[in-house]
Amino acid sequence: MPGLGRVCNISRMSESTTTPAKLEDSELQTLAVEWRIRAMQGDKLAHRMAQALEAEQRRRIRDTGLQPLPPARSSGASPWWKFWRRRRMHS
Repeated sequence: MPGLGRVCNISRMSESTTTPAKLEDSELQTLAVEWRIRAMQGDKLAHRMAQALEAEQRRRIRDTGLQPLPPARSSGASPWWKFWRRRRMHS
């Protein structure tokens, strides 16, 4: 049966001990898609699960995208607009 794998994955997510935070990225992606398909077919429980899985995906993306900025350089150079002003004055 082609849908049998989906049923096994979906039933695994419904176990009380499994949370989206404990899933691997690839498994999280697969389950989110599968639960979203079921939600689009009208299953209200699936809608809640899809939302939880998708929220975890967004959290992971947001957390990995945050990178500390390098410290600002404090140089004695003039701001860019003063470059143009100096140039005009010498012309």
